[in-house]
Amino acid sequence: MSNVPETELIEYAKKQLKEKGFKKKNKRWTKVVGDFTISFLIQGSCYDKDSYYIRPGVFINALETDLYYGHFMTELAQDSLENIFCEFEKFVAIWTDKVAIKKIISDFIEWDKRNPLEKRRAGLVDYEKDPVPSEVCFGIPEHVIEYILVHF
Repeated sequence: MSNVPETELIEYAKKQLKEKGFKKKNKRWTKVVGDFTISFLIQGSCYDKDSYYIRPGVFINALETDLYYGHFMTELAQDSLENIFCEFEKFVAIWTDKVAIKKIISDFIEWDKRNPLEKRRAGLVDYEKDPVPSEVCFGIPEHVIEYILVHF
């Protein structure tokens, strides 16, 4: 399933993330950056002991949360160590930029009005002509969206 063995990724992450000031607990690294906490999680699969997932997330520090992955989260492909960390950096750059976040959320709200869930379930959305602003938005709780629209 994966191109990079989990142990190799963990060793690489230890070095890369420690140099950037992240703190490690188990297989999760976190770092507070301004109004956000960045998380890099390597999560084992409950279905296959040799499989794992790479799940970066960003928490908004002003919001109480019981979310495990973050207010914003994604899953990264397991292609190469360099690409994993390049994609992680891109994710963090976008989801710790309040102006970018508010624009993406506003665009997503408009997209969702054009493409409500019923239309999506019926297969009536042309994602080529009307792409989703960010798939990350599908996992953002409503109260977080409301907070962003007011405070960002």
